Amino acid sequence: MSTISRGWRSSSSFTSDGTGMSDTEYLRPLYGDEELSDIRLQDSDGGVVVAVKAVLAARSRVFRKLFFGSLRSTEIFFSEGKDIIIFKEWDCCTLHLLVEFCYTNNISVMKEAPSDHVARVMVNLRSASKAFELHILLDKVNQWISNQVRLFPALACALVDEGMKRDDIDETSLDIIRSKSKAALLPRSSAIGAGVISLTEPALLFVLRTLEGTVSHRLVIDFIKRWTEFSKKDCGENIDHSRENMLRKNFAKKCSIRFVEFPGSNRTMGQNSTDSSLTPQPFLY
Repeated sequence: MSTISRGWRSSSSFTSDGTGMSDTEYLRPLYGDEELSDIRLQDSDGGVVVAVKAVLAARSRVFRKLFFGSLRSTEIFFSEGKDIIIFKEWDCCTLHLLVEFCYTNNISVMKEAPSDHVARVMVNLRSASKAFELHILLDKVNQWISNQVRLFPALACALVDEGMKRDDIDETSLDIIRSKSKAALLPRSSAIGAGVISLTEPALLFVLRTLEGTVSHRLVIDFIKRWTEFSKKDCGENIDHSRENMLRKNFAKKCSIRFVEFPGSNRTMGQNSTDSSLTPQPFLY
């Protein structure tokens, strides 16, 4: 039996022959080879990743069932000599990284400098590794997240924000937000990660609820104020900065009323109120 055959007995076991090459090193040249591929993985926007079904099936029981077993998807169709399967829940980047891991046992994104963008990619990859039961990949991703968010607390906001979209919030990131609130939400300009600016409205609300009663009202005001102070670069090229600015300020006022106790009011932190006198002070904006 060949070395590769022995190695593929288990999705978590990879052997090495007398040359010192692991089984995944033999497969590396096949990664992305259009001619040898027999399956195209397509995301909801039409992006495509090519692969060999046998390779993916050997690494993941879920892929095996999708391609050859009881879960064979009705989304699979045949076109131009290859099977195509559509994954509406995963973007092309995530699919690329899944396939890369199945071929190489590594993921190239880990070599990139940490950033909010990379953090979001890792969150999606973690959810995908759970869905496809790629336990080694899950361990690698969790280790990266844990290490990077401890080194760079401001990444916690992007990690939590993206995790909410996947219903998969990282507990380490949440702990960092609780224990290092100022560093996580109000980073210095030279820090890695944008902090509170990275949060969408639902995530901002979630974070403020998480911190409720544990930080001062002055700090809550600073969080909300900073959230409104974003640049065109922060909101992306395809978003109307003026409209986003207006929406953020309106939402910030609601958050201030909800989470900040203003002088002279009988309201405790966390109570809702529609009293216009509780509108945040002008200096917030």
